[in-house]
Order: sequence, then C-alpha cells, then structure tokens
Amino acid sequence: MKKIFIFLFVLSLGATWSFAQTATTTTNTTDAPKVKDNGYGHRVNFGFTFAPTIDWMYPKTEGTEMNGCGVGMRYGINLNINLTEKKNFYVSTGVFIEHLKGALKFTDILSFPLPNNTYFLDTTEISRVYRPMYLTIPIGLTLKTNSMKDFFIVGNLGFYNSFLLNATNADVYTFNNTLDGTTEYWSRSEVKSTEGALMKESVYAGLGVEYSITKNFRAGLTLNYVHSLTNYFKGNGKAQNNYSHLDQKAKFGYMEIALNINFL
Repeated sequence: MKKIFIFLFVLSLGATWSFAQTATTTTNTTDAPKVKDNGYGHRVNFGFTFAPTIDWMYPKTEGTEMNGCGVGMRYGINLNINLTEKKNFYVSTGVFIEHLKGALKFTDILSFPLPNNTYFLDTTEISRVYRPMYLTIPIGLTLKTNSMKDFFIVGNLGFYNSFLLNATNADVYTFNNTLDGTTEYWSRSEVKSTEGALMKESVYAGLGVEYSITKNFRAGLTLNYVHSLTNYFKGNGKAQNNYSHLDQKAKFGYMEIALNINFL
C-alpha cells in the first residue's frame, strides 16, 4: 500500500506543476467557449464531505497478524482558503468525524467461566475487531485546474490530525472445554476499549474530479489514500499482549472515496 501512496503523491506533485501552468494561461475571451464557472471565487469557501472508507491495520508486534479489512466512513465540513484570485490553489482544513474498522489476529490469555461460578485462564487465538471514532482536522493543499467544459481535475495532499473520541473491541475465539473435551467457539460483543492512543497522525494524498453545477457550486469525487504515522495503541506498557507481554503496535491504512459538494 505504500507504493499506492507514493504513486498518488507523485501524481499530485505532477498535477501541481500542471495547475500552475494552467492558472497563468490567458485565453481570448471572444473565442473561449462559455462555461458556468468564470474561474473566480471567494477568498474563503466551505462544503460538505461524505467518504466511505476501506480500512485495515498493519501489525508491528511479533505474533500479531492482519485479519482482513473493514468498512468505515468520514464525514463533516470542509473549509478552503483560496491562495490566489482564481480557484486553483487552496489551503484545506475542516472538522470531520472518522469511524474506522480494523482487524487483527493474535494469541492471548483470557479468563473463561466454569459451571461452579469460578474462572480459569486459558491461552487461545483471538480475532479482534477494532472500531475507533476520531475527531479529525486536516491540514493540506488542494489544487484544481481551470474549467474543461465545466469539469475540473483536483489533487490534494496533507495531514489528518485526529483525536480519539471513543473506541470499542469485538472478539471471536475458541475455548477448549476441559469438562467434556469439546472445542467451543465464543464471541464477545463490542465492549469499550481503553487501549487506543489519544492522537492519530496520518498523511493523505489523492486525485479526483469536480463538476460545476452553477457559478459558485460544485460537486466532486476524490479517491484518497491515507496512511497513519503513529501507533494506534497506547505505549509504555499500557496496551500489552497478556501472552507475549509485548506492547501492542499497529497502524491504520485506508482508501476513501470522498463525495464533496463545495460552495465557491
């Protein structure tokens, strides 16, 4: 997935050069086709974003494996500050809620109940699903071409600065019943988790397209790749595996399809 991020990053840099060339090009207004958008907008504009995501976790702890992907979402208000008179270069930020879903598989020690109201500890393989929710404030650059028959190519790159609001875990594991020698499959519904770190720092890059509906109103679609730079779990022994006694370490990665509407 790092290759995907590098590919999108290179494309975004290429788009930056292309947009700079486009922004400085003048045209003969008598020959230019009529378009809905004249290329000029307000200094500050806003919009709304809804982005379904495909999420996964990269484990960094020995004995822990990635266990498939999950579906999440990001939604909220985007805010863009125009750096020029035309609608080509923006500093982008906003306020968003992120719901992510990742899954890991590892060996751990759990407490199992017995019929006489006692418990015993057993080693078992656990498939655990993590569902964190974040408040995310992006800081990045958004680059847009001039109109191509009311369509605009869009590139963006930057950072997602995220603060953990809530997190839950759900488990599936096996239990070897010593009373009758059978193997039982157990599941534990979502419970509140305290293992997640307070902050998550991520980088993102993507490309997309916008369509001008009116002079100052556009709808768009952008494909972004996001890769977290920080550990999902708390460090310094605050999120350990009971079997290996190692600190849990994993990072999130995800693809998002961002549906945007912008008022320019």
